[in-house]
Amino acid sequence: MSEEQQSVISEATIQLVCFKLADEEYAVKITDIQEVIRIGHITHIPQTPNFTLGVINLRGNIVSVFDLRSKLKLPQKAFDNSTKIIVANVEGEVFSFVVDAILENVTLESIQIDAAPSVKMTIDNECVAGLGELEGRMITILNLKKVHEDIKKEVMEHVVNF
Repeated sequence: MSEEQQSVISEATIQLVCFKLADEEYAVKITDIQEVIRIGHITHIPQTPNFTLGVINLRGNIVSVFDLRSKLKLPQKAFDNSTKIIVANVEGEVFSFVVDAILENVTLESIQIDAAPSVKMTIDNECVAGLGELEGRMITILNLKKVHEDIKKEVMEHVVNF
């Protein structure tokens, strides 16, 4: 486990927002979440990577919207009434991503969290802070800072290669 991954889950307890993508459960630290909003009008931005849905106007602020399904190479699904946008604020940088549904807020003890597996995954291993176990469920805990860095890197590569 990298030092960055360890810092995400180093506290004795960690509060998480759990959400669903495809048939999988994911979570992020509640302190990284600014708000959760209903899916609304997303303005498409041309010549962006396929996981970039566009931007939204959030009370006068323009916020990028990313599709974690595409980023994680999960099968696509049409938006429905359960679809939400999670607006994150990581170290002062605001961005958002679409999820199938918000499940719940949970508190996990550090003993309920295992290190991210070292096997090859569709997302960079550093983007996974760990795997949480709650009532027989496995929850992939994402390191939003690393996810955002990975997204920014891919967007910049796309712009350079365009």
